[in-house]
Amino acid sequence: MDLAHVALCVSDLDRAMEFYGELGFEETNRFTVDGVENVYLAEDGEGDGDIQLRHEPDRTTPIAPTRADVDHVAFTVDDVDATFEQALDAGAAPVLEPTESEGTDAYISFVEDPDGYTLEILSQG
Repeated sequence: MDLAHVALCVSDLDRAMEFYGELGFEETNRFTVDGVENVYLAEDGEGDGDIQLRHEPDRTTPIAPTRADVDHVAFTVDDVDATFEQALDAGAAPVLEPTESEGTDAYISFVEDPDGYTLEILSQG
């Protein structure tokens, strides 16, 4: 079984697309169902989409109010330090500076995207 994608509810679709675009994701598909806009993004625009952004203009509840909806989304990268800085330049807030992860063979960092979702940036080995 392979993971198809992660769906994230976003408060501002354009802002979210710009943020993830700065991290190298490109739109691969878009549709609207019952007023909810859905945009799929994939790294370098290849594949079906790694992230699904869902924007519901009439939503009345907050997005990820206390990270209760999603703990984090993890991305494997070649250069954690560079990607961490790239995310900050794109508007992310730092959560954990790049560091060796205790108990795993990984180098990790965490940032928060514009809607408050925590993103883990990691390399292993």
